[in-house]
Amino acid sequence: MEFTAVKQQVMSASFPSSGDDLAGMAIDFDAYLWRSPLLDEVSVRRTGDPGNLIAATCRSVPGCSIADLADELRQIWSRDLRYSYFEAHVITTGERTVRLDAVTQIAPDDFYVTASIVAQDGNGSLRS
Repeated sequence: MEFTAVKQQVMSASFPSSGDDLAGMAIDFDAYLWRSPLLDEVSVRRTGDPGNLIAATCRSVPGCSIADLADELRQIWSRDLRYSYFEAHVITTGERTVRLDAVTQIAPDDFYVTASIVAQDGNGSLRS
């Protein structure tokens, strides 16, 4: 899988975000996901796992399609959350779930953030 290889390359050539930088990114995840009109429940946590430093779960508003939910997560990641230097992400969809896995790096030879956002449709339960 291409995303996995890119993520591993970034992780082996750099170091994970920590401290205030990681806390700030987690705050951004919370703020930008809550701002979405397609989401009505959001939970964000730092995991301590370099392969998935931030894990977010959310639920869509009733009636939101999986395609619209996937597009919304992609836009939030690309427009609001990723660092401008580098990013890679992959979105997988199921019947009632959208998952975005991502990695972003702030600058060459500088720290990275790995993250996942798992969104359930409006009738699903939250789980990561």
